[in-house]
Amino acid sequence: MGIITRQGFKHTVVNYVGAAIGLLTTLFVYPLQMEAYGLAQFLMATAVLFIPLTVLGAQSLPIRFFHRFEDPENGHNGFINWLLLLCLGGGLLTAGLTWIFWERIIAYYATVSPLYPLYLIFFLPILILRGVIQVLNTYISNFHRIVVPSILNDLLIKITLPVFVLLVYSGWWSYRELVIGLVLHFVAVFLGLIIYLNLLGHWSLRINWPAFKGPILGEMREFAVYGILGSMGASVAMNLDIFMISSMISPEATGIYSIAAVMANLINRPLIAITAISAPIIMKAWKEGNRREIETIYQKSAINSLIPGVLLFLLIVLNLQDLYALMPNSDVVRTNELALILLGGAYLINLATGVNAEMMVYSDLFKWHFYTVLILALLNFILNFFLIRSMGITGAALATLISYTVYNLCKGGIVWYKHRMHPFTPAMMWLLILSVSVGLVFLYLPIPGPAWLAIGLRSILMVGMFTLGMLKLAISAEASSLIGRVWTMVKERVHF
Repeated sequence: MGIITRQGFKHTVVNYVGAAIGLLTTLFVYPLQMEAYGLAQFLMATAVLFIPLTVLGAQSLPIRFFHRFEDPENGHNGFINWLLLLCLGGGLLTAGLTWIFWERIIAYYATVSPLYPLYLIFFLPILILRGVIQVLNTYISNFHRIVVPSILNDLLIKITLPVFVLLVYSGWWSYRELVIGLVLHFVAVFLGLIIYLNLLGHWSLRINWPAFKGPILGEMREFAVYGILGSMGASVAMNLDIFMISSMISPEATGIYSIAAVMANLINRPLIAITAISAPIIMKAWKEGNRREIETIYQKSAINSLIPGVLLFLLIVLNLQDLYALMPNSDVVRTNELALILLGGAYLINLATGVNAEMMVYSDLFKWHFYTVLILALLNFILNFFLIRSMGITGAALATLISYTVYNLCKGGIVWYKHRMHPFTPAMMWLLILSVSVGLVFLYLPIPGPAWLAIGLRSILMVGMFTLGMLKLAISAEASSLIGRVWTMVKERVHF
């Protein structure tokens, strides 16, 4: 877990810098122009839905097959270039299908909002660029480097998107400039990843074509097919709420819901960091038959991502009313309160079950993973369709919570049945007791003063109480060690 802890910590720091920026913009920028924000979110979420088809399953291949082509002296046989050519073919296929059905697509969306017929075409370059970026991110993770890709892929959008929205709000930009700006943003990310890969010394224009012939091509084809179907199911399930709110209600409702989704997504950030760095290690451990390491990663990924996730859930929920008080257009934004809480619950369930998806994808269970994702996608679609009609954006959040619960139960059950591994440890029970105790204390503890002061005081006290309790109960050796190192650094800097 050493490299996972180090890279995971750095990745988490980057993520929470982005989260801090995201929280500020969610509070003070996006409510100013929710229609513009909703349009941008719709274009990005719609693009994500179709990435697996656009890249023809290439996003599932870099980790699974990298060891078969690994050869630093020969540019890894040009594996990344072969993957990018696959993406090019998928991009042309997607563009062709879009052209065939374009009139029907526009005719439908014209009934939802007059903005969509004007700007929906921009989803195509965003889709192709995001697909290639996803493949590059996954490929780079083979070298245990996830921090710079995270800066380019996650942090940068937290800066550019609010700037774009402010430009629209100020009247300096129209919606057209907004969507062109989004396209240019993803062009910059793509070029940045290529440059970074070159700096790492793992970029080469050569392709060793003989290396891609024979049985290996058949294996990759089979895995890519399941990768397309499984990833499409996952993309549909995880982005369907925003897509369906956009399609069934309005861009403004999408903006309101997206604010809740951005805040709730902070809770899921620790697992994203751990997953990104642990996936290649899990793949290698399966190959070597090292079940002990896999089970260790499984259990530690769950508790070490759940600790900050639970704390963030408490901080968000218990400060929520004061956060709303600080927002412009707060009367409209606060309609997402229950949606935010339900989404937070969905992410907590995801954290508690650790890296079970990666354990399935990079083992003999990858076909089973496809079936669980299919269940997730179908269930999420059905629930969203009916619950959005009856409950609006709250229904979309409830659909996500139910779907995530069923999905993780299925994955966890299969891993247990096949390999007798589970992510649960006694530390989770102590974490639950601690979380409920801290939550109850601050639910009834009055904090006087204006909203910004109440948020600051409540958050400091809550973090202090939670941290002391976690250390006292010895919930996580890794978390305790990390806190100890940070405390030592602070003492050295301030000369205690």
